[in-house]
Amino acid sequence: MTEVVEKLTVEAQVCLICGQVRETAVSRGMSICNNGGEVVGQVAAVLLDGRSQQPTHLVLSRLVPEYRLVPIGQMVDVTQAHVLLQLSSEQINQLPLHIPKP
Repeated sequence: MTEVVEKLTVEAQVCLICGQVRETAVSRGMSICNNGGEVVGQVAAVLLDGRSQQPTHLVLSRLVPEYRLVPIGQMVDVTQAHVLLQLSSEQINQLPLHIPKP
């Protein structure tokens, strides 16, 4: 059984269109919006694959003290202050919780 190695960081370069050079910085504190443009939380961190150092998920922080894992592939666009997802609020509520390892 291979142990999954994860690393949290406050900022990372993410590729929205795989195979193209366009990378965008995503960092802690940016607003995260659902597919209707409504703010649903903030970026708490970016989860990296510990081996490849490639971003795999955003850690979504909500007003209710919870953190959800948003797959990088669900991002549609990034501006200076916002990350737009292709997910509805209902779909975001179904994302897995992020439980930090001690």
